[in-house]
Amino acid sequence: MNNVDATDITTSLSPERYREMLKGLMLQSINLVEHHAVLESSLVLSKSSESTPVRVELHQELVSWEQSDGLLAFSVQYRIEGKVKRKKMIGIRAVYIVRYQSEQPVTPDFVRIFQQSTLVMVTYPYFRELVDTTTRRMGTPPLTLPMLMLQ
Repeated sequence: MNNVDATDITTSLSPERYREMLKGLMLQSINLVEHHAVLESSLVLSKSSESTPVRVELHQELVSWEQSDGLLAFSVQYRIEGKVKRKKMIGIRAVYIVRYQSEQPVTPDFVRIFQQSTLVMVTYPYFRELVDTTTRRMGTPPLTLPMLMLQ
């Protein structure tokens, strides 16, 4: 497995080469492999919970990636923390494994670009739906995240 530093976005990969590598990928699967949710019970018990403003912090990171025998796999983690007056009231974390069939090996430069664009566009809608569904099941007002998370 390889780890990628998302803050290091310098790359020597040309846009043409990136497009060529991207064309060689075919999505095989997206699997939710970890899901954890926690809710401060006072949020549910409070009569004013629907009118309580919750500040949401959203984080996404590529945990690891690996390639072998024509397969390319990414492990990507999303998490949110909802706070009311600096107190954590809700937390949701999810890890997805995303697999592609790859016609050719990819480079770390490709992965740096891919994780900040294509990988987010592919996985973020799954997390967005998971957050909405999870908050509804918790009995709180649904938490609807924005359409697309831009970094």
